[in-house]
Amino acid sequence: MTECLSLDEDLPLVSNIEDILVCHYNFNFKCDFETKTFTCFALLFLQPVSSNDKMDCCVAEQLLNSSEKDSTGRGFVLILDCHKILVKRVTELKISADQFQSMMFSPLPVVEEEELSFVVTDWSLKIWKNSQTCKFCFPKVIRIFYDTITSCPSVLWVNDQNQNPAVFTYGAFINNRALFPCQEPPTAMATWEAVITVMDSSVVLMSGDEEPQISHVEKYVHYYYYTKKVLPLSTLCLAIGTWNEYLIPLEDKNDPKCRIFACSNLIDKAIQELSEYIPQCLKASQELLGPYPFPRIDFLIIPPTFSSLGMASPNLVFLSQSLLSGDRSLCCRVSHEVAHGWFGLSIGALDWTEEWLSEGFATFVEDILHTKATQMTCNDSKNYMELKALIRKKILMDEIENTQEDLQILRASYGENSKHIVDGINATVLKNGQNPIKGFIQVHYIKGYFLLKYLSELVEINNFSNFLKAYVLKYEGQLVTSKEFIGFFLNSFPSLSSSLSIENIYENWLHNSGTASEIKNLKPSLENQLYLRVWEETKKWKKFNSSFMKKKPKRRKPNLDHFCILTSDQTILLLENLLGLEQLHTCTLHSLDEVFLFKNCNAEVLHRWLELVVKHNYKCQFNALKDFLIHHMAMGVYLYGELIYSEDEKLQEIARECYFFVKDEMEPNFRRTLEQMFLQSNED
Repeated sequence: MTECLSLDEDLPLVSNIEDILVCHYNFNFKCDFETKTFTCFALLFLQPVSSNDKMDCCVAEQLLNSSEKDSTGRGFVLILDCHKILVKRVTELKISADQFQSMMFSPLPVVEEEELSFVVTDWSLKIWKNSQTCKFCFPKVIRIFYDTITSCPSVLWVNDQNQNPAVFTYGAFINNRALFPCQEPPTAMATWEAVITVMDSSVVLMSGDEEPQISHVEKYVHYYYYTKKVLPLSTLCLAIGTWNEYLIPLEDKNDPKCRIFACSNLIDKAIQELSEYIPQCLKASQELLGPYPFPRIDFLIIPPTFSSLGMASPNLVFLSQSLLSGDRSLCCRVSHEVAHGWFGLSIGALDWTEEWLSEGFATFVEDILHTKATQMTCNDSKNYMELKALIRKKILMDEIENTQEDLQILRASYGENSKHIVDGINATVLKNGQNPIKGFIQVHYIKGYFLLKYLSELVEINNFSNFLKAYVLKYEGQLVTSKEFIGFFLNSFPSLSSSLSIENIYENWLHNSGTASEIKNLKPSLENQLYLRVWEETKKWKKFNSSFMKKKPKRRKPNLDHFCILTSDQTILLLENLLGLEQLHTCTLHSLDEVFLFKNCNAEVLHRWLELVVKHNYKCQFNALKDFLIHHMAMGVYLYGELIYSEDEKLQEIARECYFFVKDEMEPNFRRTLEQMFLQSNED
């Protein structure tokens, strides 16, 4: 075991959950937009871990292991995960045994409180009572009084699209531990309730079971949320702002209640884009996987500095404004987030480094849900899925070429926990748990998707769909590993045992960098009209470009009538093909824009187009490039990299200009990633 001197990229989990568990949290958050802080207290309901429930304190005292004894003679010490929280007081609530359960989800009684000792370190909050305390006689309910800091790395204080203040949890690599002290390991699941106090102009959205109970006291509004579903605290989600609401009408009374939230400038656009698609997506998902795991699902169009296209939490989904394309061509991303209701939330990963178990699954299921939600025919569905696979292959091959090897491995820990000494604690450390680069690569999404695609083709898609429903039924509400999933698959299809094993899948898919041969050998079918049209258009544009590359004394305005308009996905693949060309003439670029009108295209198409703009230094599109970097931050990090590492001073200046314009509202991991890029570029 070695001393962990730097945690710039790895993430420690320090809670002593092998000794004591929090079974319930009661939070109170008071939001202050002026100071950009929360004033808080948290009640933690504690239960000691024992293999013998009848063990009494005297026996326990004799059996205290080394993890329960502190070197300073403090007796038993409760260790919680936290980071950059200003803890002011910790108290014990003096309650009787029968009050323990009755205090959950109920108004708190007035009880005597006794001060407890505590110390805050970089990654932990340590709490103790006295030198004679063991885990069995440690307080059953404690209250922690604390404030968050202005630069709280678990929430983002920003302005929304109307320039009104907003704050939201954004899926930081440290999760929620800078918003509240908690037990972070995924096995430390609990229920929770929360009161959030805001000024009367704000709306609070949160990942609770039901809609909130709301009470008004003078100029303040109190929102009460709760969940009785036992979940990791990393899934708790919060957003406060000036949101408008739209209730989506649903045909089936058994469907979860659905609402759309956005600021007033975007609500109509969001309704037009999403209100018809969401019910169809939910219907398709429940036909495939069974009842939706949560009673409601709210969709919030998050402020523009959100650096992801979507993030799913129980009952609350964040969506980027980049998805509001006007033509519903990015609604497939909604299917991805809906799929997370099962894969990632209802069924979680026991080992957080195996995120392919959520992201790979959501990416695979996304295509199935989208084709059903848009009512494609069987043939159209097959062609669409194949086209998406080809696009993903191109993205993956490019990322593999430009991503460090340890970030390409789907089962990075190989099923083993990594231990280090952190803040004097023998902590589990998640490899690359804080690596900001990991948040912007798609290897785990796409390699995981291709593994599931490979398995589905071994047994045929209909059989695999039935298997997915059985998998959900068996593991709903549980945490799983790659080993359990693969074992369940092989047990479900015993005929594969002679040709496939867990070890084989480990070797070819989960434990190696690079790509499996099944991905490298992926080719389109000759009957796929979607792909064939792209191939024909690619040849036309290459020939068109070649004609301009030849020196001619005079050029007439080119005839563009023979070029075809393509779907968004076809256009993406076309542009990916053209990105492979060493040189595109300015006239070719101008003609491409004239045919496709990229300013009207969705953000994914526009992103590919701007890659061509950067690669070929197409100056007349630099204003469009700046606009994209500012308003489509969820996708802009790739373009930033190309600008920063280019040898063109003008392109580097665009990157610096856009960065300084929005850096104060950037997510910290995004800002840190770009700062590293700027630093590396200067060193080179």
